[in-house]
Amino acid sequence: MRRSFHFLIKLSASLVSISCASSARTAPLEQASPVRALPAGADTADSAKADALPPGFREAFAESDSRARTIAYWYQCVGTIARLRAGGTFGASGAAPRLIYCERTADGIPIGGVYDIDATFRTVRRFSTVRLDGTRPRFTGAIDTARVAIEAKLVSDVTRAITPAWTKLGRPFSVVPVPLANGALEAWAIPRATKARALVTGGDVAYARNTDGTIRRTVDHTTTWTQLPLAATGAIVLRSAERDVAAVTDLVTARYHTDLGREVTVQTTTMSSTLVPGLDPATGARVVWRHVAKSPAR
Repeated sequence: MRRSFHFLIKLSASLVSISCASSARTAPLEQASPVRALPAGADTADSAKADALPPGFREAFAESDSRARTIAYWYQCVGTIARLRAGGTFGASGAAPRLIYCERTADGIPIGGVYDIDATFRTVRRFSTVRLDGTRPRFTGAIDTARVAIEAKLVSDVTRAITPAWTKLGRPFSVVPVPLANGALEAWAIPRATKARALVTGGDVAYARNTDGTIRRTVDHTTTWTQLPLAATGAIVLRSAERDVAAVTDLVTARYHTDLGREVTVQTTTMSSTLVPGLDPATGARVVWRHVAKSPAR
């Protein structure tokens, strides 16, 4: 079953406008990392050099980074599709469907489009998609619209669940569906900065669906939310509040700014991780993480 993900604009149009504005500066979408979350360790280059790292660190980091790749791709794709819709790719912009869909297919083709869904989140309508490589031709392959509807419903439920508290705190956010390689589905609330030239570390939360239809929180970094100034140029050092593996928000921010040509290092209490040029054989990505264990304080 192909994995897909989208943004629920009807529930919060402001989230799309802000996400699109930031995504407009990213690298061309066809150069983005794959959208699917991969098994732990799948994105690791030179894994034989991991001996100096704490046991289990590389696998745990890969799990978080796979989600970060998914979310970073989503930001790029949402911005691209919003611009295409505004430009008439899916018909007159005022009449085109308002929900945005993104996917990288099993054979690596980046695609995106627009659609509508009924109030019960069961029926997807007016689905129209294009390839996001080359000249943006129409995509005619099969898409699992049942999966699209399931993801739309989870995003809707999470958005409704957290909006009151996050609004009270004054923290804007985007809810991103993250399908995993094992078939499970998560929705991540990723905080956004409240002002220009700033970034947020930590603060993310994740949800999954229970068998009875309710949602449960699986990750909660709410208390680590920190907004920091962002220098216009130069290397970026993100200091995560986590002890070993950085929060998903931190890794998303790292990948986003790396795509913009910045050198980015993420530091936790015990580790320093930098995205460096290299080829990841598992994903085809053009950057890989280089991890260095920090020396204990004396």
